[in-house]
Amino acid sequence: MNEEIIVIGNSFSGLGTAIAFAKYGHKIKIIAPKKKAQIIGGLQIAPNGLSALSRLDLDNEVLRQADKLLAVDIKSFELGSSLTNISLSKDSSPYLSMSRQDLFQILLKKCLENTLIEFIDSKVIAISDQLNNTSLILDNADILTASFIIGADGWDGKTRKFVNPSANRADSGYSIYRGVFPSSIIPTGFSYPNLQLWLGDSCHLVSYPIRNGKYVNFVFAFSEKFFSKTSIKSIFLNHPVLSILGEKSDFWNLTTIKNSELSFNWRRGSITLIGDAAHPMPPHLAQGAGQSFMDVACIETELANGSSISDTLDNMIKLRMPEAHSVARKSQISGNIFRMYGPFANLRNQIIGLAGQKIIDEFLQELWLSA
Repeated sequence: MNEEIIVIGNSFSGLGTAIAFAKYGHKIKIIAPKKKAQIIGGLQIAPNGLSALSRLDLDNEVLRQADKLLAVDIKSFELGSSLTNISLSKDSSPYLSMSRQDLFQILLKKCLENTLIEFIDSKVIAISDQLNNTSLILDNADILTASFIIGADGWDGKTRKFVNPSANRADSGYSIYRGVFPSSIIPTGFSYPNLQLWLGDSCHLVSYPIRNGKYVNFVFAFSEKFFSKTSIKSIFLNHPVLSILGEKSDFWNLTTIKNSELSFNWRRGSITLIGDAAHPMPPHLAQGAGQSFMDVACIETELANGSSISDTLDNMIKLRMPEAHSVARKSQISGNIFRMYGPFANLRNQIIGLAGQKIIDEFLQELWLSA
């Protein structure tokens, strides 16, 4: 008999998990609103993420709405000159970018169309685990229990804190400005279908087009030791290409980044963590959503092979924990390289200029382009 499963959170991983279990006849209750406040920004979907989405039969719709990126163009932040260009078009599986809101709507629509998936418009305010019985206390005074509860409410959600009450998050020493600009008000080169990575002294800038090039998503990461957090305008003020970005300060949102220690426990009681709740990703390799989709794809594959819910979740943890931890470590190392300063930053750019294409192409093949 198919059992009911509770999913906490309408994140990408939460909606994806609901779709995967419902595909095999399980009833799902998602504790979250059907709608979400407007989600700002874009995301990258590498071939591994697209392959994972295909397990949910969502790849065609994603391809229809996403932008296909042709290359990774790495530049010097201070000079604006090109260091190297890595082609992405040679790969059989495309590398994509798209609006976060658009991807959320694709997942939400799939859930709403499935009669096995029910939304409970409420929030979990407390979790109790007594006598091997995990209970969820909701803000509408309801108390829910289930044999299988999926924690998909993110790195700062109730479920991660419940499963790992002693987990710490420390200041990383860097912050990020995020912004989405209409392509009509910025230099035309940014709307070209490339992923651009500008490497500077203690900072880096990432950009890529979304919504058929009508908008461009920007992420600027910087060391708090060397830059003021108070003014994006001052950072770009005298830049030969990027000064227009600083003038549009209302388009930017500032986030201080925290480092999360790797968690080797993804389960407590009936609750199993997934996505960001299980493995928060440093943002430097754009693998946060992709790794969440790979969690979901792992679940779908186990169910397709006839595994029980219990075995499915056990195997997902065994398979995905070492993989996700490896990507998180690589992402952290990449961030340290991106934010090198002084002579080290100059040396980094020189190495990339001389041998970057071979080095980075191999890195992409290992990580971003591995399905």
